[in-house]
Amino acid sequence: MTAVALIAGGTGPIGRAVAIALADEGFRIAVHYRSRPEVAEKVVAGLTGDHVTVGADLGDPAAVSRLGDEVGPVAVLVNAAHPALRTSAPVAGTTTTDLTAQLSGVQAHAALCAQVVPGMRDRGWGRIVYISGALMSRPAPGLGAYGAAKAAATVLTRYLALEEGRHGITANVVAPGRVVDPDEDDELTPAQVALSARLLERMALPTFPTPAEVAAAVLTLVRSPALTGQTLWVTGGEPIGG
Repeated sequence: MTAVALIAGGTGPIGRAVAIALADEGFRIAVHYRSRPEVAEKVVAGLTGDHVTVGADLGDPAAVSRLGDEVGPVAVLVNAAHPALRTSAPVAGTTTTDLTAQLSGVQAHAALCAQVVPGMRDRGWGRIVYISGALMSRPAPGLGAYGAAKAAATVLTRYLALEEGRHGITANVVAPGRVVDPDEDDELTPAQVALSARLLERMALPTFPTPAEVAAAVLTLVRSPALTGQTLWVTGGEPIGG
C-alpha cells in the first residue's frame, strides 16, 4: 500500500506546492480543505497518480476524527492550515474573540497530531511538518495574535519531536517569511507594499521565496531521519531573532 501524506490546508499556495512535491516523491496525497472542495479537486487533478480530497473543520474534534477514518493511516502530516486573519490590531486592542480564533489553529494542530501519531508509532515511522512563519519571531505591527498562535504550535511541534523520536517519528517546522507565488497576482495594500520593501532591504537574496521553495524545505525534512525538533527558516536570508 502506498504511504499517505495528509496536507492540511492543501488548497493554499504552499499546500499545493507541498502536495506536488510529495506526490512526485511517491506518496498518495490527501488534500484537506475546509470550504473549497473545488479548489482541492483542482489540486488533485494536477497530480500524477491516485490521490484524494478530504473536507473537515479542523476546529471540530469530531471532524478531525472523521477525517482520520476517511484518510486511513498517515505516514506524513504537513499542516499548512491556519485560521484566516480577519482583522489586524495591536496587542492592547486584540479582542478575546480574535485571539481565540487564532489560537484555535494551535488546537487543530494538536488534534491532527493526536489523530495520526498512534498509527505512526505502530509502524515505527512518521513525519510531521508544521508550517509556521517568520512572524512568530519577527514581529510586525497588528499581527500579535497570529504570531503568538504560530509560536505556540511551533513549540508543540518541538515537544512532539522530543516525545516521539524513539518511535521513529520526526517533527519539524518550516517557517517562511513573505512568499510570492509567481503564478498569482498579489493585490497588496499600501502598508503591505511598504512592509515588502523593508523586508527586501533586510534579505540576503534579491527575491522572495516561492511556494515551491518552501515545499523543497518540507521535502528535506520528510526525507531525513536525522532532523527533528528543527525550524527551517525560508526567508530569503532575512535575519530572524529569537
